[in-house]
Amino acid sequence: MKLFDFLKLSEEEQYIATWKKGAYVDLYLKDNIAIELYAINTFYVEIYYERNTTELLYKKMFKQGELLDKYLDRIHLKTNSSF
Repeated sequence: MKLFDFLKLSEEEQYIATWKKGAYVDLYLKDNIAIELYAINTFYVEIYYERNTTELLYKKMFKQGELLDKYLDRIHLKTNSSF
């Protein structure tokens, strides 16, 4: 699914597509907000929740940039150094 196709879905269908087709990447906690990051093909979806009640607040979609930066220091890749 491409971002353009995702944006054509209704709000409810976007959440369902994220949970069914997206690959869960990480959970980021900031103040009273929990943010789940999902990858769907070539774009990402952040789903924002109220931490204490787990109430669904909103979502953001993006391909790169500042929204992704907060996760980069949390990703640890193993490399094979025997070339």
